[in-house]
Amino acid sequence: MSSAKQVWELSRAILADRDGYIAVLNVYMDESGTHDDSPVVTVAAYIGRPRQWRDWTKEWNAAKKPIKVFHASKAANLVGEFNGWTEAERDDLVKRILPVIPKHKFAGVVVGIRMKAFEEAMKPHPELREMFGTPYTACFHWTVKKIMNLMEETHNNERIAFFHEVNDYQGEASSAFEFIKRQRKTHISIMSLTFGGKNDFVPLQAADILAYEGNKKLRNPSGSERRAFQVLSPANGRMHVSFYGENTMPKLIEFLSGLRESFKHAPSERPV
Repeated sequence: MSSAKQVWELSRAILADRDGYIAVLNVYMDESGTHDDSPVVTVAAYIGRPRQWRDWTKEWNAAKKPIKVFHASKAANLVGEFNGWTEAERDDLVKRILPVIPKHKFAGVVVGIRMKAFEEAMKPHPELREMFGTPYTACFHWTVKKIMNLMEETHNNERIAFFHEVNDYQGEASSAFEFIKRQRKTHISIMSLTFGGKNDFVPLQAADILAYEGNKKLRNPSGSERRAFQVLSPANGRMHVSFYGENTMPKLIEFLSGLRESFKHAPSERPV
């Protein structure tokens, strides 16, 4: 299990910290719905400063005992470390640990796509399918682009490190990330993407929960929210949720088409 100090040191190393200059924004990302026949795929991210993540990791590691690595789907299905637990025992743990996440005031982003609507909308656009591949890749594009747009709109040129749970789409995500990096206009500071496990990068456990609960919410966007998502998304304006289904898919296709055109004209090299 990684300690809070190890998370801090890993973030410094990933961004080639020199002379005590530490990256000021760390983004932890995960996905949900890519392997369980889910009608929706989601990518979620939490954004915070390294000191916030260090403090959160220390509190999280203490709160989730005796669980070593929290996986939302395993908790829901009482498998893995939750094998042999009762639902009541699991629920007591979840009630104890979920409030730890919003307590540290991270900004959150959730992007979801209805799988069937995406597949139908892509049929007339083989060029987009070739470039963006799966619904997951489109979600990943949108999530990272939203964060980088915010950086540029606020004239924020700070270093930013993205950390993502290891998955089957690592190649697609890496290619998408490099495209977005080259497309930047005003943000030219170091921008990195690292894949790892929840045991090495403990904050990925927070992203896992947000992706899981975001997926549950977006399966029925107009329905009642689960209590867990309400805890993760307090009314403070720090959670941004985007969902693309039958009625809003044209907006996503327009975005992806514009992104594809911008890639054609983006400089081949950017300072990194």
